[in-house]
Amino acid sequence: MTNLPARTRSFSDGETLLAAGTDHEVGFVILSGLVELRNDLGTLIEQAGQGAVLGAVSLLFGGGQEYSAVAKGPVEAVGIDRASVSAQLSRNPDLVREAASAMLSGLDLVPRAERNTVPVDHEGPVAREGEWSEVRLKPASSETRAGLSRRGLDITKMPFGVGRKPLRGEQSPRTEIALMFPDTKPYNLSRSHFVIERGHNALMIRDVGSQLGTVVNGLRIGIEEPLNAVALHIGENEIIAGGSDSPFRFVIEITP
Repeated sequence: MTNLPARTRSFSDGETLLAAGTDHEVGFVILSGLVELRNDLGTLIEQAGQGAVLGAVSLLFGGGQEYSAVAKGPVEAVGIDRASVSAQLSRNPDLVREAASAMLSGLDLVPRAERNTVPVDHEGPVAREGEWSEVRLKPASSETRAGLSRRGLDITKMPFGVGRKPLRGEQSPRTEIALMFPDTKPYNLSRSHFVIERGHNALMIRDVGSQLGTVVNGLRIGIEEPLNAVALHIGENEIIAGGSDSPFRFVIEITP
């Protein structure tokens, strides 16, 4: 998307760029400085830096801002109005379709019973609801051992998300991520990569729109694959987050 009419603005420390609950009809791209994002109670959510887009949801769909954006020190940002964004989107239908497809694939729009999933039962019985007692995520490479003990982590709360630790200035993923690992370019991990969750009648692993997909027991799932989720089985499940040569490897151990 190019040639958006824009205006550079300067903000001083403590000045509000966007106010929670207000429909400003404008968003900002940060050129320099840091901005604190706070909810309507004033609680700090995260900090945004150079390159971050503020107010994107309101620009696209209208309505009040979901957070307040307050300058932390001097900030320069480019203001972009909603009408200009709408005009550019109407001239770029292919971009709209591509972005919409990626966004919708990460949403639970289809009832769990009807999702395009298959049981992975070639190495053991499917981990059906009520037939397993313990789920443990274990490291299977030096990169994952850096963030997990060799014994692994017992997963007691689901959905349980795994992803890349955001870099300075990157926005945190909207999906709640319980376990984050640092990664360097070219990234194998996406900020929101996969989740372990209870499905309709089985324990599932779902790729949540990662760039490179997830390999589960040799089967690749993701937004560009026929499946974006599969059932896990009793015993050990081998997981690769990213490309086939990704160093981010795990074992999900399910005990009956």
